[in-house]
Amino acid sequence: MDGALIGQVLNGYVIVRPIGTGGMARVYTAYELETQQPVAIKIMLPELSADESFRTRFWREAELMITLRHPHIVLVYTYGEWRGYLYIVMQLIKGPTLENVLRHHRFSPLTAWQIVRPVADALSYGHDHGVLHRDLKTGNILIERVGEGNHVYLTDFGLGKRPHLDTRLTATGISVGTPEYMAPEVALGEAADHRADLYSFGVILYELLLGVLPFQGANEQMTALAHIDEPVPLPRTHHPRFPLTLQALLLRALAKEPEARFQSAREMQRAYYDAVQALDPETRRMCFWAI
Repeated sequence: MDGALIGQVLNGYVIVRPIGTGGMARVYTAYELETQQPVAIKIMLPELSADESFRTRFWREAELMITLRHPHIVLVYTYGEWRGYLYIVMQLIKGPTLENVLRHHRFSPLTAWQIVRPVADALSYGHDHGVLHRDLKTGNILIERVGEGNHVYLTDFGLGKRPHLDTRLTATGISVGTPEYMAPEVALGEAADHRADLYSFGVILYELLLGVLPFQGANEQMTALAHIDEPVPLPRTHHPRFPLTLQALLLRALAKEPEARFQSAREMQRAYYDAVQALDPETRRMCFWAI
């Protein structure tokens, strides 16, 4: 699919080159022929575009995505179909994913706030508008250099459901999201609300502060089962000086029952800010990474 689309004019957008591949789509840089504006185009995999249930959900959720207008959410300009391909045209962000940043950059409680604040703001906005992310992970957080600082964006709001998989946890796959960041109720195939996104946010925060994921099994199924059955590894088992206040915060964020978690992204953001402010300056700037 990559090579065949390079140079093609997709409803007024010229495909330039591939920049990423996921489980549902491939992403290309492109530009609008009329204005020469650079954009990113997410083109759904052909087998998904041919699936009627996926197509129905795609049209509904793309319509929701295009209504989201927030400084920390990647803008969706338009969407449509071209020669059987379903696509979304988005703002082009010139920067790495948080997943890539974590490979060579360590975070302290203080520097993690640079991610926590904008992601929480974006989640709050989406949830207030009735849109769940459903696949919140470091790979869907983009960081662009702007002047002397960085600007954080959340992408793929609302397109987190993985098609062609059973609604229950099975040996062949997982129904929604990415197993390493998956809330227990999602792994069980139960109804999930915005608090599933908050659980995924808690996984990201755990990874930011400790450099490891709380659960990572030998395969997708084992990883998802760990979210359901296994207690969260205490941060102090990774680093003996990890602040107890932040440990309590992470354990609440990763509670198995949605009612025991933070109930909104704003509440979680405020709790994290207060916990970091209460630390002494040295601890606030200390790296507690396990590796």
